[in-house]
Amino acid sequence: MKTIAKKDVKALLSLWTKDHHVLAPCRTAQGDSIFADFSEESFTLDYKKPPLPPKSVFLPHTEVIFTVENGQFKETVTAHNVVLFGIRSCDMMGILQCTSFMTRDRNDIYYSTKNAVAITVVMACPGPQNETCFCTTTFSGPVAHKGFDLLFYDTGESFIIQTGSKRGDDILMSGPLSDIDNAVARRKIETFTKQAVENIPVVDEITEAMTRLESGNVDEKTWEHFGKKCIACGGCAFVCPTCTCFNVYDHESSPGHGIRARAWDACLYGGFTREASGHNPRATQASRLQRRHEHKLLYYNDADIQGGLCGCVGCGRCSDYCHVRIGTLEVAKALVSN
Repeated sequence: MKTIAKKDVKALLSLWTKDHHVLAPCRTAQGDSIFADFSEESFTLDYKKPPLPPKSVFLPHTEVIFTVENGQFKETVTAHNVVLFGIRSCDMMGILQCTSFMTRDRNDIYYSTKNAVAITVVMACPGPQNETCFCTTTFSGPVAHKGFDLLFYDTGESFIIQTGSKRGDDILMSGPLSDIDNAVARRKIETFTKQAVENIPVVDEITEAMTRLESGNVDEKTWEHFGKKCIACGGCAFVCPTCTCFNVYDHESSPGHGIRARAWDACLYGGFTREASGHNPRATQASRLQRRHEHKLLYYNDADIQGGLCGCVGCGRCSDYCHVRIGTLEVAKALVSN
């Protein structure tokens, strides 16, 4: 295996920018941590989970899927050699789940073309990012088990680097790296992983809520309660690593010219399931909120969850960013207590 001193990580990423578009944790002028184009000035290793999950690299908020010029249709499929440096294990699981969904029954070339050329570099978590993390519950962290190209383990002043693919091996062919005895590295990784798992408690309410949903033993007043609180902003879906819903629209710029594009959509919007007749099978906010959480905790495809617990990866973003605190944690605990 390889190891790298923390002080040399910038030099390694700078080297990668010669052949790749490197996205890495950066500190904004306002002090926020986001993933953006690598810059030596703004790059930081002191960061938490970013607001937006990395699925946005493969499924952008808005993207043109074909253009129309003089009445002729031209498909738009774009991809760049991207390195996603420092993503967390829960987000790696989110990518795996999204990729399975987007390619299982019908290959979405707009997504898969981007995903196929991306190199994922996961940063293992020594503990919870904040109080809403529950990756140990959903089997998605704190250490990634598959899908990654490189996996970094923090050992103090340096990182041990585990490779997970040939692409990972290839990108480490040069740079300020040192060799470490594999046996020594494995012992350190085992110690790191054991401590990290102990640091992130399991949330029993998640699995108990799943059992109650499966048995139908749920008080409907719980959904009514949250439905009255929900402001239908859609933020929980937009920050979720596994939500893949989008809307498709056409825009005519002039006769014979225009675009077809797709943009993120959310099942909490009133028009999401409204039919052409005007009938809406989920006419209330409570029913829409119920369906969203059932999709995460009950109605998921076993192939898509990629060995995880369910359609939720335990990142806690929905709890972090919901203005009225209706995240998976809050919903699961309410389902169990009522």
